[in-house]
Amino acid sequence: MKKAIMGIVLSATLLSATAGATVYAADIDQKDTTGEVGFKAPDTGALTLVEAADLDFGMHEISATDQNYTTESDTFSKVQDLRGTEAGWALQVSEAGQFKNNTHELTNAQITLVSPTIDTSSTAVAHEKAGVVLKNTNEAAVIMDAQTGEGNGLAIEDFAKGAASLSVPGATVKVAGQYTTTLNWVLTDGVANN
Repeated sequence: MKKAIMGIVLSATLLSATAGATVYAADIDQKDTTGEVGFKAPDTGALTLVEAADLDFGMHEISATDQNYTTESDTFSKVQDLRGTEAGWALQVSEAGQFKNNTHELTNAQITLVSPTIDTSSTAVAHEKAGVVLKNTNEAAVIMDAQTGEGNGLAIEDFAKGAASLSVPGATVKVAGQYTTTLNWVLTDGVANN
């Protein structure tokens, strides 16, 4: 009886030891595959000036002393580059002529783009240009650019309240009313020289 109990205990021990064993199959074959995706530039609008900033310097009382007026609201210039070339680009702006109220000019008034910034929601690497003085002779100045290897995506240049200024000499005759000028924004393909 002692042998029979010993045999049962030994059998139970062996069964419990082999029940938890894992059997591994040998690798018979193995293949590697690829995942892929392709991109191409859109048929139209691959490099686009999405938005150009309007500069509103507000309404002010006529003054006989030199005045410096700053923009009164946030505004943006946006460039979208979907070419996929990393060729760079430049955004230029020029002032087509002096501020006018019908036929009266705001003589010697001057716009300075003091402190625009690249907005944090931009997806492209770009560079703002600060302290740019616009000449009212339609001479273009680079205001934002992307160098070679940059610029892919959306670049947003933020002209926050006060980021641009208009200086008006006290000696300039001011006629009551609204004065306007035209700002020409031009987006060029490739890296800017200045």
